Amino acid sequence: MTQDRFDVVLYGATGFTGRQTAHYFAAHAPPDLRWAIAARNAGKLEALATDLGCAPGVIVADSTDAASVDAMCARARVLLTTAGPFALYGDVVVDAAVRRRAHYVDITGETPWVRRLIDRHHAQAAADGTRIVPCCGFDSVPSDLGTWMVVEHFRAQNTATRTVSASFKAKGGLNGGTAASAIALGESGDAALLGDTLLLNPPTHRTSAERARSHDRRRPTWDADRKVWLAPFFMAPVNTRVVRRSNALADEAGAAYGPAFAYDEAMETRRRTQAWGVTLALGAFEQAVRRPLGRAALKRLSPRPGQGPSDKVMDGGFFRVRLVGEAEDGRKVMAVMQADGDPGNRVTVKCLCESALALATQADALPGGARRGGVLTPAFALGDVLLDRLRAVGFTATVTPIA
Repeated sequence: MTQDRFDVVLYGATGFTGRQTAHYFAAHAPPDLRWAIAARNAGKLEALATDLGCAPGVIVADSTDAASVDAMCARARVLLTTAGPFALYGDVVVDAAVRRRAHYVDITGETPWVRRLIDRHHAQAAADGTRIVPCCGFDSVPSDLGTWMVVEHFRAQNTATRTVSASFKAKGGLNGGTAASAIALGESGDAALLGDTLLLNPPTHRTSAERARSHDRRRPTWDADRKVWLAPFFMAPVNTRVVRRSNALADEAGAAYGPAFAYDEAMETRRRTQAWGVTLALGAFEQAVRRPLGRAALKRLSPRPGQGPSDKVMDGGFFRVRLVGEAEDGRKVMAVMQADGDPGNRVTVKCLCESALALATQADALPGGARRGGVLTPAFALGDVLLDRLRAVGFTATVTPIA
């Protein structure tokens, strides 16, 4: 093992989200944590290190140079990366992390790419006790941990969970990396895989019965528990797949969420007309991503990689997810998770950084013990350790009965 191994290495640190990540570590990392920033441009790294006002390590690595990425991962106990689109730039990084047994977290929402990671690396990472944890940003920590809260609440009352229905309300901006990832999905042909509701499940949890209860929302409905109109949510094709994988992994570990667990996700609107507007807009966006002319228009209208919302927009954002859970015995609860800050940037950075810090500083307290490994989900890999860390940095997370 390399003597000067860092506790955490932040790869992609000079990009839009990467710079936010580095500043978060400068403000929140424990004083004794050894961490480094990494990217392909040495000059930008040195400028960032100066701007941070502290002394992180500096590592030059480029995803087009596999040897440099391997050397970076050899020096990392935990590798955190914001360098997307991940289907374009992430393979060499995860390959090296698994080979070097470095735990890994990222902010991807590219589920077809995650499917390929599972096929390529889950068995080896599980054997080595290496936690490879994609989707540790706004996609999909609130959905995954919020559902986990409901499940654990019912489990403590000696009953299983039948259904969880999540609904989001949010305000924020779009950064260039997120836009580039969506466009890349269409260009690669991966968008065709997004409709598989069990895309991330292991073969044992891709049954006809599970598929029959795993649906994507296609039209608005009125919800009596939340007293809002529910419309399709644009991140549901990512988040629902992650939550369903969490249930499948938990079942393989002997702690399934419920014998016929089902999860769905929506966006909250106040009026039926708003719900239909969201539905039609989402349908138009999906069609644009799948067509060359649509992608060309999206490229013109979206921020470029490295660009994003202003600090004012990011600081003025927020998210709230409400999750209605029903137990096998008929009891119902409402879980709520919320936080201030733009979901795609401020919230994502908190989720990502606290995930990395959980792996780096609390390995023995993580679910399944220090030897759990594989291509995992935030809830299955990090559980209440991450939830407690997020509460400590401003997240609200509660579960209350519904009469």
